[in-house]
Amino acid sequence: MEGSVALAVYPATVLDRLTDQGLRESLAYLDPDAVLVERPRHGARLAVVESDRRVLRRTDLPTGVVAGESGPQLACLSTPRGFETLRGHERRGDLDTARETYVLSEALAVDIDLTALETTLEGRAAYEDALDEAALAGSYTHLTTNADPGYRNDWDGLAVAGVWPGASETSASPTARIAALRLYGDGTVASDTYDPGRFGLEGLDAIGPTRAATLRDAGYGTKAAIAASDPGDLQRCEGIGATTERTIRYSAKARSEGVAYRTSAERLPGNDPVFVDIETDGLSPTMIWLIGVYDSRTAEYRSFLATDPRSKGRAVSAFAEWYATHASGRPLVAYNGERFDFPHLHEHITRHCPEYADAWREAWTFDLLWWASTEGNAVLPGATNALDDVAEALGWESADTGLSGAVVGQRFRRWLADPSRATELDWARHERYCEDDVRALAYVYDAVRDADPIAGIARSDGPRDAAATTTTQGTLGDFE
Repeated sequence: MEGSVALAVYPATVLDRLTDQGLRESLAYLDPDAVLVERPRHGARLAVVESDRRVLRRTDLPTGVVAGESGPQLACLSTPRGFETLRGHERRGDLDTARETYVLSEALAVDIDLTALETTLEGRAAYEDALDEAALAGSYTHLTTNADPGYRNDWDGLAVAGVWPGASETSASPTARIAALRLYGDGTVASDTYDPGRFGLEGLDAIGPTRAATLRDAGYGTKAAIAASDPGDLQRCEGIGATTERTIRYSAKARSEGVAYRTSAERLPGNDPVFVDIETDGLSPTMIWLIGVYDSRTAEYRSFLATDPRSKGRAVSAFAEWYATHASGRPLVAYNGERFDFPHLHEHITRHCPEYADAWREAWTFDLLWWASTEGNAVLPGATNALDDVAEALGWESADTGLSGAVVGQRFRRWLADPSRATELDWARHERYCEDDVRALAYVYDAVRDADPIAGIARSDGPRDAAATTTTQGTLGDFE
């Protein structure tokens, strides 16, 4: 697996919301090498809850190397003058100049002027002066606590990425999110943010902060405790009736036992489904460059790959021809397809191979996530409803390519902007990544299909719209 360093960021608003159990659960899920918090008291809380993590305080960053025994390295600066200290680490060999080093500090701030539509990097002059004076020999990427996760820009050779959730929000009450960043050896920074309500009792269906407190007071402090309860036990708690109890119990059982539960008698489509996953250059793609397909009828996987940025429609055209010729009339299954795969396939088929547009419009598309979660037909295990989390919880053994959707997208965008030997992707490795996703989808589909329905459990979200699981196209999103 490709070497990387994992950094988790917990703003004060997140720690104020998380219970100790929720905090432990989130740390176990994210498994960071280092944790960044705001103040000493927040660090003290993490030390009590999880003593094995390296805790960094935003207000008092220690200058020096803090993580990365192999692969990339993570260092901190209290001020730009700390570059002199890093030069000393290079000379002593504490910093390996042959490996990428990420430098975390508060010295840079991204300021976005929405009126002038201009972005400035505050603190840049002093920062670059100190960096030039230190004359470091290694390759460095610079992380700032004064920009959101997902921010990335090259300021004339100074590669800057953000780490702090809500840093660029203009609202007086920014959304409380946990940030998870993975730092790779080629300078790629993959970032995700998580709602703290995903962890602890609030991560269960039908439970909010008030009901979670009620259950904790009654002695149900963990998901496992709720899963082990007998029918009727939870109804002793105020505000929990029979239907709500079943919803809560089976949500807890799914996550504790690693199984899927059917909450309705609605059937998944038969007729030998075809499973599909696409790789693009971003959430608003200009190119679908890889399409993976698993054919349940023949148990064969095939991929449609376009490596030439000048041939943006090659993969889509080859896929559309194959589907029209070999799989027409059979259900095409994706995960979060209504919000991502299907609308973008529709757009790119119409643009690049309009001769197949009519056939595509007749395609029977089915989004397993939409059917299970949005329409409330099944309870899925996993810390989140992301495909890799659900598949792993159900027992799927990943191919462990070391890639993620964010990493794949970033690296392909770099290749698209400058096709060269230095930026070219390991195409076979990326095809393995896509194949693993498609096979994992088929595995989850089979597990949900074979799960026994549970009578009487409440739906999670509104009435069923039958058209939504056939050919209706959704809106943009990324849950793969």
